[in-house]
Amino acid sequence: MRKGIRAAIAALAVVLLASGCTSSGQTGPAAGGPSTLTKVLENKKLTVGVFADAPPYGVMNSSGQYEGFDIDKAHALADSLGAEVEFVSTTNASRIPMLETGKVDVIIAALTNLDERAQVVAMTRPYASEGQLVVVPAASDIRTYDDLEGRAVAATRGSVPASILESRFPQANASLYEAVADSIQALRSGKVDALMESTAVVADIRRSEGDAVRVLEAPALSPSLVSFGAKMGDQVWLNYLNNFIMNYNISDAANESYNRWLGMDVPALIK
Repeated sequence: MRKGIRAAIAALAVVLLASGCTSSGQTGPAAGGPSTLTKVLENKKLTVGVFADAPPYGVMNSSGQYEGFDIDKAHALADSLGAEVEFVSTTNASRIPMLETGKVDVIIAALTNLDERAQVVAMTRPYASEGQLVVVPAASDIRTYDDLEGRAVAATRGSVPASILESRFPQANASLYEAVADSIQALRSGKVDALMESTAVVADIRRSEGDAVRVLEAPALSPSLVSFGAKMGDQVWLNYLNNFIMNYNISDAANESYNRWLGMDVPALIK
């Protein structure tokens, strides 16, 4: 009798393992389900979270089409998969939740490689590198980072600049906005004294604002690397994304995109 019970328990365990059941009830890649790579290849559709108002990374133009540095990457990734791309607008704060809830297959929206982010989202090898700069009105008396004390400094919520303001400039008055465009408008209208953004975004601000603004002559803050974001637990998908970026970054297309949007060649650091 006991041998029969043991045999039944062993048989049940085999069935549970084969079916990919877990004590938490999870499904998907982490529990033996299909990879996002399989889904994209089968459906011929890639859903990408991108910025719609953060030049030069991603904007929606007057024709209702997305364009920008990150948009080039998304199109190239979709082409490599033989898939059509569908863009979903995101913000700094909504990027990771979109992945976690399955609303997008991948985030290509200037996601900086922070250790705390890597604890909740899978980060690919870098596809770009940048730092953070401070922009002020041309006539401002702010000349150094020390001068930010007691001043209103704009940044986008959930961004690296927002973290820098909290940790390194606690005496500044951080004014956090949902979108880069809102931060720029706040600077234009005089609601804030300065704006902190990435080197790429600042390059675009200088192009659009001209002599009305200037950048503090100081070393870039928190030099960093930028990656795609994928949902945790899908190693097959992450492997593919890493392979794509490795090949893309040494291509002529990558260099053309870098020069068009950032005014430079692909840095050797990310090749």
